[in-house]
Amino acid sequence: MENNIAVFYSRSVFQIKSSSHSRFNELLRMAKILKDSCIEGELLLPGFTNLIGDSWYAFYAREPSFKEEATQLDGMQFDFLTNLLNNEEYSRWHQLTKGDELLSVLTAIGMADQLKKSLEDAKKSGVLNDDQNAHRSKAFAEKQLEEIRKKQKEPALSQTMIDSLKRQQQIYEERKKSAIQQLKGNEQQSREYIQQLTNKMIGSMIENNKDKVRNTKKAVITVGTMDGKKFENLPLNDQFELAEILGGHKELRKIADMVGRFKRIAMKKQKTKHKQTMERKNITIGQEVSRLLPTELASYILPHSKLDFLRRYSEQQTFIFDTKGKDRKGKGPIIICMDESSSMTSMKEQSKAFCIALLMIAKKQKRDFAIIPFASQVGELQIFRKGQATTQELIQFSNSFLSGGTNYEHPLRESLNILVQSEFNEADVLFVTDGSSFLPSKFIDEFNETKKKKQFECTAIVLTNLYNAVDLNVVNKFSERVIEVNELFEADEAFII
Repeated sequence: MENNIAVFYSRSVFQIKSSSHSRFNELLRMAKILKDSCIEGELLLPGFTNLIGDSWYAFYAREPSFKEEATQLDGMQFDFLTNLLNNEEYSRWHQLTKGDELLSVLTAIGMADQLKKSLEDAKKSGVLNDDQNAHRSKAFAEKQLEEIRKKQKEPALSQTMIDSLKRQQQIYEERKKSAIQQLKGNEQQSREYIQQLTNKMIGSMIENNKDKVRNTKKAVITVGTMDGKKFENLPLNDQFELAEILGGHKELRKIADMVGRFKRIAMKKQKTKHKQTMERKNITIGQEVSRLLPTELASYILPHSKLDFLRRYSEQQTFIFDTKGKDRKGKGPIIICMDESSSMTSMKEQSKAFCIALLMIAKKQKRDFAIIPFASQVGELQIFRKGQATTQELIQFSNSFLSGGTNYEHPLRESLNILVQSEFNEADVLFVTDGSSFLPSKFIDEFNETKKKKQFECTAIVLTNLYNAVDLNVVNKFSERVIEVNELFEADEAFII
């Protein structure tokens, strides 16, 4: 039945330009979640799409105003929208939604869902008549009438048969008419129900959806910009598609929230790292002007010491601050070996967000980025050149997880396979695990020898808890440094790359 319903915004009680009418109908085509809500609503109440179209306009327009003939156009629509515009919750929320297409559409969808629920609950409780019996009676009568019309076309019918079919036709036409009248009565009853929704009920509809709408937009922004593009450059139809995906994937919403948290941690650590890089604690000799000690600058300014300063400066014997050894920032790619064994299931969202946050750093630094998921075996290798990734790739990555046991050698060997490629020289390897594994001495020697040749560093992030014990002796054999944490949010040192 739903497939036969065409939803179209055709009537408004607002003073609205034809372009706004067209825009909402365009939004219906772009946003499947909006269209589906209107289709479901039309099954409960004909004209539902017009109600939601005007609700969208009420939230999107800066100063919506009614037509003079609004009450004659549609009393139900006018009464509902009047109550909406006079509601305090609407006034507060409208400050955020006006001019914001995504937020106003999400709000309209929320209103549609709340109205549908209210109508469905009223029908279930008996406050409103249920349409199902009337729809069934109408459909059955139409089917019987179609059969009768077919029989009436048969040749050589007796008069008795003709009269019998005529009587049956009258009976089913009456039943169809009765069902239609019942549906019209039910429709009028539903329209009156919408008209009588109290200010408090409408306020609750808005209030009940605010957090969901706000969080959905936040998640759309986070997921939509995970590939590095600015949100304002994300096409609106892509925003709606993401909103639909996020609506059905609670895990993805959690990952999006965690990515935001990791981004803040990473930005703070990167700023701290930059500051530390510029710190001048050690002193050496040289002639870099920007690193001259204040006392040397004073020697240049003072007449009696200026010649001595210039002599020492020409001989590179002036004292300067030494920043050697302060900057660990890698120049090669980032390779993450991420444990996806069964014991990491509870950390799935966190580990995915951690990888995506590091991917963003790789993109900013124009570094290649590789993710090697592992358990007993290595999963699908993810390689992002210069940190470039599409939103769809990141969604696919977020939805995958291996499970199983833990094997260190497979992912570490895969990282060596990657490192033989010239573009992966001088890499930073991050190895994240919460489990233990045996590593042959021969492989450890091979790994460390390749490390010297390729000049890369390996940092191990060990997740510790009461249930899993990681053999740090093994981890230390292939890692320059080991970071022990209870959760990845504590591994802020990993972002100094």
